[in-house]
Amino acid sequence: MSKSRGPARAAGVVLAAVLLLSGCADLHPGAAVQVGDEQITETELDEVTSSYCEAARSSLDQQAQTVPNGFFRTGIAGLLAMREVAEQAAAELGVTVGPEDYQQQLDALREQIASLPEDHQEAVLTVETARLYTQAAQRTIGEDVLGGEGDEAAFTAAGAAEMQRWIEENGVEFDPALNVTMRDGQPAPTDNSLSFAVSEGAKAGQEEQPNSALAAELPESQRCGR
Repeated sequence: MSKSRGPARAAGVVLAAVLLLSGCADLHPGAAVQVGDEQITETELDEVTSSYCEAARSSLDQQAQTVPNGFFRTGIAGLLAMREVAEQAAAELGVTVGPEDYQQQLDALREQIASLPEDHQEAVLTVETARLYTQAAQRTIGEDVLGGEGDEAAFTAAGAAEMQRWIEENGVEFDPALNVTMRDGQPAPTDNSLSFAVSEGAKAGQEEQPNSALAAELPESQRCGR
């Protein structure tokens, strides 16, 4: 895969996750996501989303695609939330998960994005390693829970169940503006919109799948790509 396609592939992961929450009873001020006692701040999420959009912009332009920033923002929020869940669940069990558990994928990703500016590389790595870490943690946690008895599929399923248990016991809350909730241990779409989208362009930012034509009508500050 060429270097220029790396961010586009990563963008596909985020869009495939397009993850839209709710409930903010325990959401601390300034937090985009509250995961147990830890939080992902609005500032952190905005910075990663902005740099990630810039990293993906060239690839999106080459493919004549436009994506509402909201899709990146909500998708990234879900991925970062799941990494935080995985980290805390692993720590609770005394399980260690590190880059060596997904080193091959990490090395390939770094090669793909080597030509990007440093801050853009950092954003792509933040997003993509969240996914890679969560997958590795599921397997490692599951293997621990099952005492090493089983295969890869069994370990992954057991790890996912253990992470869901952790979520149910500790809670994950998103800023309602993200339109995401936790369902069956995974971020899932919800509709907490407090305003009605009166234009076609505005609707593009609320749909569950990005409509490139409508997204192009959004103000430049609200879209990624052409």
